[in-house]
Amino acid sequence: MVNPPLTDDLREHLVDMWVRVTNEGGSVGFVPPVSAATIRPTADRSFDRVRQGTDVLVCLVVPTDHEKIGGSLRKNDPAKAPYTAEIDLVDTPGTDSDNRASVGLSGALTGERVVAWLLLAESESLLRRHWRTVYRVQVDPAFQGDGLGTKLMASAADHARDELGLEALTLMTRSGTGAERFYKRCGYREVGRIPGAIRVGPNDNRDEVHFWLDL
Repeated sequence: MVNPPLTDDLREHLVDMWVRVTNEGGSVGFVPPVSAATIRPTADRSFDRVRQGTDVLVCLVVPTDHEKIGGSLRKNDPAKAPYTAEIDLVDTPGTDSDNRASVGLSGALTGERVVAWLLLAESESLLRRHWRTVYRVQVDPAFQGDGLGTKLMASAADHARDELGLEALTLMTRSGTGAERFYKRCGYREVGRIPGAIRVGPNDNRDEVHFWLDL
């Protein structure tokens, strides 16, 4: 799903996922532990760019009655499971857990849940409009292991080429997280790195690794 309506519920759902991905060790701009209050200002700026038409939000969705069972994604059997994936969320400081079941279920997403998402950012330079930057790539920790990240990246590349008419995509990640291997599997090639550009903690500097995908 591309550019679903950014309702308040969907924004909170994406922020919640961002918190959980970060606290599981994901490389999406922060280091754990974080709360929604920490991430929300950055998220709001990103979502505003989507609403303004500058950036594109690409999501993967599944029916709300699906969850990870036995290592694979399939429909939940209510007789065997006392909950659905929609309400099986980690509480985040400052969030009312009693209202969490409706998160992401409004407008075009009724009956569906976003389980992975990314953004395609347009450059402010007119000289760089033939490519975009991929950022905030994340898969819900409760749904990892089914190849959804690879499907998300492939879908984003298809949209960038077929609908936006782009010639390439680029992205950056920090070293030492395993993300480098993932992006290479998605067809990206490393085109450079800045040693020690990202400081994730005292005496812990990581390289900023730059990748490129020809479309």
